[in-house]
Amino acid sequence: MKIVFTVIFCALLSASIDAQTISISGNIKDIKSSSPIENAKVQIKNLSNGSVDTVFSDIIGNWQYDILTSVENESQFLPKNLEVYQNFPNPFNPSTKINFSIPTNENVTILVHNILGELIDQKSIFLSAGNYVIDWFSKGSAGVYFYTISYANQSITNKMIQLDGGNGIGLGEIRTGIAGNFTKNIGLLTFNVELVTTKFAVYLQTIHSKYTLIDLHNDVLEVMVADPTYHLADLHNFNHTDIPRLQQGEVDVQFFSVWVSEAQYQNRFEQALVMRDLFYSELASNSGAIAQARTMQEALNINSQGKIAAVIGVEGGYHIENSIDKLVTLYNAGMRYMTITWNNSTDWAVAASDSRTLTDGLTEFGRQVIRKLDSLGVIIDVSHVGIKSIQDILEVTNNPIIASHSGVRALRNSTRNLYDWQMQDIAKSGGVIGVVFYPPFLVSPTPAYISDVIKHIDYIVNLVGTDYVAIGSDFDGIGTNVVQGLEDVSKFPDLTLVLLQHGYTELEVAKFLGGNFKRVFEQVCGN
Repeated sequence: MKIVFTVIFCALLSASIDAQTISISGNIKDIKSSSPIENAKVQIKNLSNGSVDTVFSDIIGNWQYDILTSVENESQFLPKNLEVYQNFPNPFNPSTKINFSIPTNENVTILVHNILGELIDQKSIFLSAGNYVIDWFSKGSAGVYFYTISYANQSITNKMIQLDGGNGIGLGEIRTGIAGNFTKNIGLLTFNVELVTTKFAVYLQTIHSKYTLIDLHNDVLEVMVADPTYHLADLHNFNHTDIPRLQQGEVDVQFFSVWVSEAQYQNRFEQALVMRDLFYSELASNSGAIAQARTMQEALNINSQGKIAAVIGVEGGYHIENSIDKLVTLYNAGMRYMTITWNNSTDWAVAASDSRTLTDGLTEFGRQVIRKLDSLGVIIDVSHVGIKSIQDILEVTNNPIIASHSGVRALRNSTRNLYDWQMQDIAKSGGVIGVVFYPPFLVSPTPAYISDVIKHIDYIVNLVGTDYVAIGSDFDGIGTNVVQGLEDVSKFPDLTLVLLQHGYTELEVAKFLGGNFKRVFEQVCGN
């Protein structure tokens, strides 16, 4: 289920002008909806000298660039004193250009202060006489900033207005040339340039579209059991999941959790079958948009038809009611992972929240369950599972295991999170850790932000590498306490965006979104 955007085009442009600059402009839109794309990155490459520069589209998708110019005898256009020109554009978001000229070779210092007089960034360099431009990339909160350029015994300060806060680098590299609104009559110039619109927002969006997104944990079946009027077909402005928002978030494979409240129901297995039937009913009512998958290849085949692949995960071994036959029934229903315990221990496995977590693990029947899961091709999930139980599981299973929706215990000390050595054990098995979006498992105190999710991903990557990270949102199992910026399933592209802005490569992000779990799904469940 991939959505195509107008995001990349290349064109050769030759132009002659009788002025200092040539302005080129354009507009970037979503090819499907025709809605404008904000913050699209447009790269302009000068084919004569190889230089590359960048501008960003505005809120209505428009962009404009004034091509940097040079002349054979630039000295005739140099000022007698330091000249500093008004930045362009101004106001700006997310970047602007500052032009200045110096008449002789000299040390130059550039300072940027906020309105409180606090130094935000600075750069000093020895420059030859000439015209120069330096980019400012939004850094700090929105507001008024002052840039000062000092040369010899001269100093000039101008004001610029940063429309939005940012975490950019501040001052960029100093380059020769002139950009923006600076104008002088310098005669006839000719340019040969190449335009490439990739983006920051658009290019990142296409990365999200390009790769398979697999979310390992979603509890919307529980929501629909509690509210029979809630259906996947309808777009809602409450709860976290429905088909329109899954499509907006470009979720390719969604694991739907079968979880029966042990406190509310005594017949947990029968109620699990009720949830199974609800799952079947919702898929049948929306067969043009979603279908059940039991293997990774089935999921990809469903995706190739423009549909979401839906997979059943059973959360809690108590659903089998101590019966291997009932386990097999759930497998035949489509269960492709089973979380060995929920917060409550079973007769045969101890949960992480149990006081016996360090000392007691699997019983002999518990080991039989693990062997049966292996033989059937069901992934073993150890989120919620006790420390000794996980150790016992790893002794029995021949397959990689997963933690479908957990966090890092070193960052947030919760029994639902994993110690370093546990994550290392999961990685050694070839499994993955699905990073959860529930704020109390990410930070204390809340609220939590996308950056907090990234911190847990960073920690896992630094500990075991990029091959063992996955996504396990826990949407619709976390109430209204959500990560700011990840409020529902439509927001997954924003996570992709932040991951890329954070510095992860396209291929690394592809692993996190689904590539790593794809390996586990194929190995355990086959094709």
